[in-house]
Parts: sequence; C-alpha cells; structure tokens
Amino acid sequence: MPKKKKGQEEIDEEAREIIIGLNSKKNSDNPQKKKKKSKKKTVSKPIKKEISQKPKKKKKKKKSKLKKILKTLLKLTIVIAIAVAIIMFLFVSPVFDIKEITINGATSISESVYIAMSEIEIGQNIFGIEKTNAIAKIKKEPYVESVEIKSIYPSKIEISIVERTISYALESEGEYYLIDKHGYILETSLSKPEYILLKGHKTNLKTLEVGARLNEEDLSKFNDLIKIIDATQNNTVGAELSTINITDAHNYILEFKEENKIIMLGDTKDLSAKMTWINFFMTQNKNQGGTIYLNSDNVYFTPDNGGK
Repeated sequence: MPKKKKGQEEIDEEAREIIIGLNSKKNSDNPQKKKKKSKKKTVSKPIKKEISQKPKKKKKKKKSKLKKILKTLLKLTIVIAIAVAIIMFLFVSPVFDIKEITINGATSISESVYIAMSEIEIGQNIFGIEKTNAIAKIKKEPYVESVEIKSIYPSKIEISIVERTISYALESEGEYYLIDKHGYILETSLSKPEYILLKGHKTNLKTLEVGARLNEEDLSKFNDLIKIIDATQNNTVGAELSTINITDAHNYILEFKEENKIIMLGDTKDLSAKMTWINFFMTQNKNQGGTIYLNSDNVYFTPDNGGK
C-alpha cells in the first residue's frame, strides 16, 4: 500500500509539471502576438496619413486649374480690348477717310456717272464701303460687262470697269436696238445707226428692255457672225458690210450697200475662199449691182438686169 501511494504521488507531480509547462508556453506565445498586433498598428498609421493627404492634393489641383482659366480669360479680354480699340481707330480716324475715287475703263459712260452709281463718296470711311453692293449697282448699267473695286489704303478707291461695245443694230417698227457681240441690248435709237444691221431675227424686241438679251435661237448664230465679220476684215474685202440676214444659218445673206451687191454666202465653211470670190466679183463688176452666189457648187455673179 505505501508503495502505491508513492507511485500515485509521483504521477501527480509529473502531471502538475506538464500543466505548468503548457501554461508557460501559452504565456511565452502571448508577447509575440502582442508584438504582431503592435506591428499591424504601426503599418496602418501611414495609410491613414496618405488617405488624409489625397483631398488636399485635389484641392490644390482645382485651385491651379482655376488660376489657369482666370489667366486665359484675362488674356482674351486684353486681346479683345486691343482689337476693339484698333477697329474703333480704323473706323473713326480721319486718316482713312476717302480722298480720291478713280475710274478706269470708262468710254461710253462718264466717270462721274459711275461714281454716282457706286454711291461711294469722298469723306466716307474706306472700311465702311460695301463693295458688293457698289458693284451690283454699277452693273445695272447695260454697258457694263464687269466691275472691280480696289481699296488703296489709306484713302483711295479705284474702280475698274470693262464696258460692252456696240457691234450690231436690229430694227423693229422704226426703232433701232443697239446690241453687243453677246446679244445684250445696250440702248435704243430712232435714227438709223452706223452699225451692221441684222435682219431676220426671231426675238420680239418690243417685249425687251434695255439690258436684256436676244433669244437663244438668235444667239446661236452669233459665233457665225463673228467669223463672217472677221473674214471680211482680214481678207480686205474692198467694201463696207452693211447688212447680214440671219434667217437661215445655212445661207447667210450679206449686203454691201455702197457697192450695190448682195452675197448669198451659204454657211461659214471655207470663208477664206469665199472672201476671195467676193473680191474677184467686186473687182470685175465694180460699177454693176447684182448678186454673188457662193451657196452652191457653182459660183457666179448675176447682175441686177438678169443673166449670168
């Protein structure tokens, strides 16, 4: 029995030692956990500082943007103010008042009429004139083909005009219509003009005003008219052409009134050869009125009293 008690006591002591060892291990582990926790706390503190610094940086960026916008607005305001000051100077300063108006190309219409039509005046500010309106007003004159207006700074205006010239005349009910080579009616006259008279036109002249143009059927023959007139001038036909009948584009009829001769020209093919024949018959029949036929393969002259 005593032996059993001893063994029991030894067992109890060993058990106590094991329990004490375990407790000491737990206690020795606790400081490490505390240290780890403290380490976590030290890491988290800078993060909090970084988060707190971000709003401050955003505020600084917003302020810098506002400053840039304000600077830009200030610069724009200064530029606009300078521009307005310059414009005010240009429009108000007497340096830019018009002192001279010149007209180039005026032959049929006087310079003073063109200046009046433009409505540009001496003393007017050179930047205040409306060139487009002035050109449109001048071009209402039938004689005007084109207009150009230049501002020569500081105080001169130059108006350059290309005028139409009378090339032909047409007659209707005792009234003569003077037209240019493009078929524009430039003016009318009750007396017979000294221009080539066109007969056989289809345009109803009484329905047209000065400045209007002939109809398309008549205009289609104007290129032929230019060829015919150039041919008579370049081939030195010894007579003055007075009338062209344009009724038929395949057979233009020319009249040389002073020579008392009519030419049945045909179309405008081989004009140079035809002009040679006109010269020949004019010379051979100088004092004889009659008709020269060039509108067929047979070329001949018929005197007014008949025969070939």
